[in-house]
Amino acid sequence: MHIFFDLDGTLIDTLPDISNAVNKALKLNNLKEISIDKVRLCIGHGSTNLMIKASNNNFSNKLLNDYLNIYHNNLTNLSKPYPNTVEVLNELKIKGYKLGVYSNKDNNDVIKIINYYFPNMFDFIIGKDKKFPLKPDPSLMLNIIKENNIDKNKLIYVGDMETDYNLAKNLNIKFIYASYGYNNNLLITNNIINEFKDIVSYLTNLD
Repeated sequence: MHIFFDLDGTLIDTLPDISNAVNKALKLNNLKEISIDKVRLCIGHGSTNLMIKASNNNFSNKLLNDYLNIYHNNLTNLSKPYPNTVEVLNELKIKGYKLGVYSNKDNNDVIKIINYYFPNMFDFIIGKDKKFPLKPDPSLMLNIIKENNIDKNKLIYVGDMETDYNLAKNLNIKFIYASYGYNNNLLITNNIINEFKDIVSYLTNLD
C-alpha cells in the first residue's frame, strides 16, 4: 500500500513561515500586508496564485521572486509538524506502507522541509515540476505511478484542500480528508480524520 500526503496543512503547519514571507515580499513592493488568516485563504494552488491573491491582483514577477527568495531561506523558522506525525509515520513504515509527499510547492523547498522534519522517512518527495501542471491535474502523479509500477487500487492520498480532493478524484484513488488543515469548507467525503493520529485507526478499518 502506498500513502501520499499533501504537505501544507496536512503534515506540517507551515502557515506562519509562509505568512511571514508573503508579508515581507508585499512590504518590499510597497503593497499592503495581510493577516495570517487571509494568507491561509490564498494557499493551495502554488506560489504564483498565492501572490496574485495576497497582492489583491497587484502581481509582478519581482513580487513572486521576492517571496520565493525570502521563503526559500526561511522554511523552518516557525513551521511545526502536526502532533504525532513522526510517531504515526514510523508506525506506518513498520507496517510496510510506502510513504510519499506530493505538494504544489517548489520541489527544492519540499525536499528541504521534509528532510528537516522527517529525515529518511519518505520513499517519494515530489514538488512542483515545470514539465507538468500543478495538482489537481493528475499528470505528474500518473507519471510517478507508471514509473514505479504503483497499483492505484492500493494508493491513498491524504490532504486538507479541495485541490487534494480533486487530485484524488482525477486519479480515481482513495482520499482521506485532513479536516484539521487549512480548508475553510468541509469537503463532502466520508473519509475524514480530525487529527493526524486518526489515520492509524482509519487504515486499520480499511484493511
